[in-house]
Amino acid sequence: MKKLTTFCASATLLAGLLAGTANAEQFVAADNTIETELCMAITENDSFNLRKTMKAHRIGLRVMQNELTCNNMSADKFIAVHGFDNSAHSLNVDLNTETHIKDLSARHEIGKTIVVSGS
Repeated sequence: MKKLTTFCASATLLAGLLAGTANAEQFVAADNTIETELCMAITENDSFNLRKTMKAHRIGLRVMQNELTCNNMSADKFIAVHGFDNSAHSLNVDLNTETHIKDLSARHEIGKTIVVSGS
């Protein structure tokens, strides 16, 4: 009986994880510019990869915080809108200091593709 309960709980958890990744937004680069590559590194939400991309292009933290724009938003706004916690931590962006209004009635499309461009 205990094995059956454990199996059911594991199956439910796995189904929830699969459903969560199916609803995730997909980000596609608009071009091959350095700025777009940096924005795409932010979308991966991987601190190590973001720092590696910054180092490869010799871009400092100040430039990322103050000068980079992704989809016509500042980097910190872009991070906050899409909820990239690891990227926020890597760029020293505090997501708790700003207030954003989120439309709870908006429908989220499954597998929505967002084209990312940087400048």
